Amino acid sequence: MVMGGSAIQLLAVTLVCLSISPGHLAHGAGLQDDPVSGDAVSYLDGSWTARHEAAGPSSGCDYLPNTDYNNGEVVHGSATANSPEQCCTLCGGKPGCVAGVYHRQHCWFKTASDITKPMSEPNRTACKVIRKPAMPAIELRNANVPGDLITDLEMAGHIGDPLYELNFKNATLWAYGVWNYTKSVSLTEEDVNRVKAYSETGSDMLLVFDGIKMGANIYLNGKLLGTANDQFLRYHFSLGQAMAAENGLLLDVGDNSLVVSFDESIDTGGRFMACTGGWDWAPYTTTFEASTGSATFTRGIWKSVYLVTINGGGAAIEHVVPQIFYTGEYPTEALQPQKHSDFKVDVIVKFYVPQASEGTLSVKGEWGASVKKQISLPAGSAVSQTVTLTATAENISLWWPAGLGKQPLYTISVSYAPSSTGQRNAVPVATERRVGFRYVALVTGNDTDPEYVKKAATSQTTGSMGMFFRVNGVPIFNRGANMIPMEELEGRFNVEAYARLVQSAVDGNMNMLRVWGGGIFLPNVWYDECDRLGIMVYHDMQYAQQGHSPKNTPTQDAELRHQVRRLSHHPSIAIWDGCNECRVKMGTPTGIYATFVMTVVAEEDKSRPLWPSCPAIGWVTGVHALDATPAGATLTTPDNGETIETHGPYQHGGGFPSVNGANGPAPFSSNIPITVTKVNTGIAYKNVFASEFGCSVMSSFESMSATLNPDHWSVHGGMPADGNCTKGHCDGNNPMAERNYPCDNIIEVYFGTDDKFDTVGEAIFKQQLYHCVLGQALEIKNNIETRRSKNEFGIIVWQFNEIWPTGGWGSIEYGTPRPGQVIGGRWKPLHHFYQQSIFTDVTVACGGDGLCYVKNDIAKPFSGSVLIKAVAFATAQVTDIHIESLSLSSGPGVTHWIQTNFSGVSGADQVIVAFITSALDNKVVCENVIPLTEPKNMKLLKSDAKVSVGKENADGSVDVHIDVEHVAMYVTVTTLAAGRFSSNCILVMPQGTTVQFLPFGTLDLSQLRSSIRVEDVSVYM
Repeated sequence: MVMGGSAIQLLAVTLVCLSISPGHLAHGAGLQDDPVSGDAVSYLDGSWTARHEAAGPSSGCDYLPNTDYNNGEVVHGSATANSPEQCCTLCGGKPGCVAGVYHRQHCWFKTASDITKPMSEPNRTACKVIRKPAMPAIELRNANVPGDLITDLEMAGHIGDPLYELNFKNATLWAYGVWNYTKSVSLTEEDVNRVKAYSETGSDMLLVFDGIKMGANIYLNGKLLGTANDQFLRYHFSLGQAMAAENGLLLDVGDNSLVVSFDESIDTGGRFMACTGGWDWAPYTTTFEASTGSATFTRGIWKSVYLVTINGGGAAIEHVVPQIFYTGEYPTEALQPQKHSDFKVDVIVKFYVPQASEGTLSVKGEWGASVKKQISLPAGSAVSQTVTLTATAENISLWWPAGLGKQPLYTISVSYAPSSTGQRNAVPVATERRVGFRYVALVTGNDTDPEYVKKAATSQTTGSMGMFFRVNGVPIFNRGANMIPMEELEGRFNVEAYARLVQSAVDGNMNMLRVWGGGIFLPNVWYDECDRLGIMVYHDMQYAQQGHSPKNTPTQDAELRHQVRRLSHHPSIAIWDGCNECRVKMGTPTGIYATFVMTVVAEEDKSRPLWPSCPAIGWVTGVHALDATPAGATLTTPDNGETIETHGPYQHGGGFPSVNGANGPAPFSSNIPITVTKVNTGIAYKNVFASEFGCSVMSSFESMSATLNPDHWSVHGGMPADGNCTKGHCDGNNPMAERNYPCDNIIEVYFGTDDKFDTVGEAIFKQQLYHCVLGQALEIKNNIETRRSKNEFGIIVWQFNEIWPTGGWGSIEYGTPRPGQVIGGRWKPLHHFYQQSIFTDVTVACGGDGLCYVKNDIAKPFSGSVLIKAVAFATAQVTDIHIESLSLSSGPGVTHWIQTNFSGVSGADQVIVAFITSALDNKVVCENVIPLTEPKNMKLLKSDAKVSVGKENADGSVDVHIDVEHVAMYVTVTTLAAGRFSSNCILVMPQGTTVQFLPFGTLDLSQLRSSIRVEDVSVYM
C-alpha cells in the first residue's frame, strides 16, 4: 500500500444505513457493497457529468512482441519496411488491413479474420492498427453513478440500444479518447478542518470507490490521488494523507471538483470482466486492450462512491470477516438439532487507523454470545483484530441447503469505541454481518469406510474415488447451473432481477449455482438471496485465461483479499476455486493458481473447502483430506490422476455461419430414447461431479425479436450469410451471425428440415424459436436422465442465465427489464423440465428397452408409488404399463430398477408418461413425459390449442386454462407479462388443463391477457 497522495487499495467492507436513489437501475441497497464504517458515510452516487472533448481523426498501432497472426497465410499482400512503426503506417494506408506483422524488413498485411488466430512467433512484432475516428465534444449532464458510459450515452439519446441489431460494434463514441466523470463535492468548514488536523489528531476523511471498470485516474481539485486499474478492487484515498503530503491536496469550504478520468492508455492487465466484449454467448465487440488483446466494451464507475468521516483518535472498520468452524468429529450422519457439537466463530475485524488508537472492540452474536476486548491499534490499513465467539447447539439452528431444511441467519454486530482519554471527538463506529451455521465438506474418498476416515484425518492429499459435498454430515446431490453475469452493461443492473433469478433457481429445484470465473464477483443481493433460499455456491475466482490470467502483483493480491473478506460471511458459499478451466499443474504457467491465487484465498478463509480449479483432480498437499479445508501447508496439485470432476460434452449449434465459427451442419444423435444400464449407485461407489455440460439455444420470440429489425426475424436473418466466420468475427453484417450460435442442427435433429430457415416473418420466427428452445430442452433432459441413471452427485448445467437475447446456453432468458424481456428472466422449456422431473428429489426415467429407474437423491427415505402409462396420440387412450409401491431408503444415490415391457408401444403413435406419488400427502412429486422418438416422427393430430385467462386469485396468481381438441405435446404458453407459469411445456389431454400464472412483482393483468399465446408441436406440423 502506498500512503499519502496515492491509492490505498482497501481490503474491507462494512454495513451502514444507505441513501438510495430510486430513479436509476444500478442503484439499490442490494447492489451496493457493505461500505467502510466510520463516524459518518456520505454517498456521492447519483447524477454526475461525463465529458469528452472534441478530437480529430488519428491512427496508430499497438505493438505486440513475439506475435504473428494466422502464420503461413498471406492473402492480403506484403511490403518492405524498416521498422515496426513503418509497417504500422503501411498497413494503416491499405484498405482491409487491420494489422501488420514485422520481421526483418518484411511487413505482412493481416485482415480482421487473421487476427482472430494469434500465435507466438519469436522476433516478430504484430502491429495492430488503431484507427480513431473524429470525435465530437459530448457532455452528459446526468451521467449515473453507479453505472457505465454506454448506458449513459443511451439514456442521453446519443446512441440507440447497444444490443439492438449490430449497434454494439459501433464503438465510435465510447471506446476512444478520454472520458471525464466529474462531481462537485460539497465540504463544510468542519470537514476541511478535520482533514487539516490529520497529522495532529488523526482525524481523516476517506474517499472510497467500491468499483471502477477500466483504467482511470482520480483527481480532487486537480490533484492526482491515484490510478484505478482493477474492476474487482475497492480503492480508497486518505484525504488527510493527501493534504499532508508535499505539494499536497488543497480543499475548499463549499464545492470541490472530483474527476474520474477514463483513459484507454491505462493498462489494466486484463483485470476486468473477462466476457466483456465477447464470449461464445456474449456480443463480440471490435475494441481491445492493447497489453492483453482482451476485448473491451463499456467503462464506468460501476459501484458506489462515498466519503467516510473519521474523528480524531478513532478508526474505520474496513471488513468484518466471520469464519465459522465446527468443533466436533467429522460427521457422516446428519447433525441433530440441540445435540451437535459447538461452532467456533472467529470474527476478524480489519481497521483503517489514521493514527494509533486505543479503545474497546465489542462483538455480539444474535444467538447470545458476546465479547468485549480492550485493544490497541497501530496506524495503517487492514489492521487486524480477532475475537472468538462460541455458538452452542442449544442456541442456534443449522443452515441447510434448499430441500433439506430451513436457512436461519444470525446477525453479528461489531463496534469500536475509542477510549475517552486523549481522544478528541471520537465516537463508536459500528457495523454488522449475517451468518449461518453449517459445516461443509468436499468429499473425494469413501467416507462411509471408517478406515478411510481414520487415515484421511491426518492426510493432506485429497482422494480419487469421486467428488460430492456433505453439509452438516448429510451427503448432497447437487443439481443446478452455471451463473454468468446478468449484464454486459453495469448501468442496467437491477436489484429485483438478481433476486428473481435466484428464486427461479430454487423454484426449478436447483440447490447449487456456480459463479463462473470469466464474469464478476456478483452484487450483494445475489449472495443474500442464496443465503436466504439455501442455494449452495461453487465460487471461481475471476480468472478465465484469454488475457485474464493471474499475475502475482500487489494489485491482484489486494483484489483477492478484498473479495474473500467481502463475501466470506455468506453461508451459501460452499467452496472457493481458482479459475475456470485452467488445469492447475505445478511447474507450469498454471501453477500460479496454487502458489498465488489459492494460497491467498487460504490465508484469508480457513473455514471453507478449496479446490484448484473447475474442473480439477485434487490436491497433493495443503488441505485436510476429509473436507478440503486449508491445512496451513503449501498447496500443491498432482500431475495427473483420476477424473472425478468433468466439463462437457457441449452440443453446439451449427449449420449457419456465425461468430462462433460453427458453420457446418453439425449433426448429432438425439439420444431419444435414452439408454439405461444397471450400475451400482451410492456414495460408497466411485462417482463423478459434472460441473459443466450443455446445449446451445436461442430464446423466445418475445425476447429475440425485441433486439432485431423485423426484416431480420429469421434464424438466418433474412439476408445472405456472412463469410470467413471465425471466433469473434464474420465478414458481413448479418445480425443473426452475431447472435453467437445458430440453431439449424438442433431444430433439424428434433423437428426435421421444414423450418424454412431463410424465410422472414413473425410466424416463421416463432416456429423456428419454439423448435430451437424445445430442442435444447429435450437434449439436456435426455442427458440428465442418462446421468441420473449413473453415479453422479453433481449435475451443474452450462449455463443458467443469458447475458443478452442470443444463441446462448441458458434455461433462463435475458433478465433485465427491457422491451420483450421479463425481470429476472423468462423461463425457457428446459427450466420447466427441471421443475417437473429432471431435478426433482425423486425422479423416474426409462430407456427404450423398457428398463426404468426410480432414483432417490435426497437424504430422506421415500414412500409412495410409481405409475408408468402410455398415451395414444390419435385416440387419447391411456394404457397402464406398470404400477408399483415404493419404499426407498435415504439418498442420495438410491436406485430402484424396474424392467417394463414397451414392445407394444410405438413412439410415433404413443408417448410414455411416468408419475411418482408421495404416500405422505398423495401428491405427485415427479411427472415425466418420456418420448420414444423425436417430435418430427410423432403422428399428432392438430390440437387447435386455445388459452384463456381468468381473474386474479387471492394469492396473486391467475388461472390460465388451456383447451385442446386432441392430445397435444409440449404445450407452451408465453406472455410479455412479468412472471412464470406454474407448469409449462407440458402434455395436455383433450379435456384440457389449468395452470397458474405467477407474477414477478405487481401483476399486469391487462398485459397478460393481451400478449398471451400458446404453441405445441402439432401447430407447426
